[in-house]
Amino acid sequence: MQSSEPAQLRKHHPAWQLLAATKGPLVIAVLQELFKDSPDGIEFDSAVLELAQVLRQQCEQGEIDYAEDYQADARKEIRHWIKRGLLLERQGRVIATDALESALRFVQGLDQRIMSSSASRLAIVQREIEHLEANLNANPVQRSAFLQAKIANLQTELAAVEQGQIEVLPENQAIESIREIYSLSTSLANDFRRVEDSYREADQNLRQSIISEQNNRGDIVDKLLDSHDKLLNTAEGKVFNGFHQQLTQALELEKMKLQLRTIVAHPCSDKALNRQQQSDLRWLIMRLVMESERVVK
Repeated sequence: MQSSEPAQLRKHHPAWQLLAATKGPLVIAVLQELFKDSPDGIEFDSAVLELAQVLRQQCEQGEIDYAEDYQADARKEIRHWIKRGLLLERQGRVIATDALESALRFVQGLDQRIMSSSASRLAIVQREIEHLEANLNANPVQRSAFLQAKIANLQTELAAVEQGQIEVLPENQAIESIREIYSLSTSLANDFRRVEDSYREADQNLRQSIISEQNNRGDIVDKLLDSHDKLLNTAEGKVFNGFHQQLTQALELEKMKLQLRTIVAHPCSDKALNRQQQSDLRWLIMRLVMESERVVK
């Protein structure tokens, strides 16, 4: 990273601007509480009223300067972050952007005092390296040897389980794995949100193109299909398309939902995640379904 990049991020990245702002902690606290029960967005007026209440409380405690109209200040503050790209306003509702999600995850991680061991991290890296190397290897003999080794290990593990010898992950590895699952899963909703933004931008560009170029119907359809294909070929588009296809596989989604609830119910979950993060993970599938439906609409 060049030395000028952090300075540029400080000036232009909404999440960095929020964390560095004087009233940033207040805005984060309010939005975190509001989006906790409404991940699909909140009413703009509700956000204003909540922030105004917090500003008044902070003023009474001497944390911020007195203001004559807290509600006006709150409205101005939220409008400011919409303009900065931290929030989106659609049909009277305020929606969190990727930048806000990043800021919230950073703040939530500040009280995570349990550090995973180096040995645990090394084991994860070694496993992923082994799998990647095998999947990149086109040599049939080496691929066969890799699969045979996996089968032998599974057979040994199965024999041990049948004899009542069951090994579970040590606590430190379990905590790290739960956090890794949480981090990866929460990024999926952000991918869907980027797909929605991309579709809206593509739709706007297509409409402007139709008006300015006066294309015939055939050209319009071709442009629409081309823009759709380009969106699906982006990284977030591929993730969304894959999940959207899974929506027709109700059994698989139900299976994943039950697996997530089992993970959240594990004792290590309390040490790996706070209550809000546990709730996010428990309701992940429902949230992804809602996000995907919004993209389709």
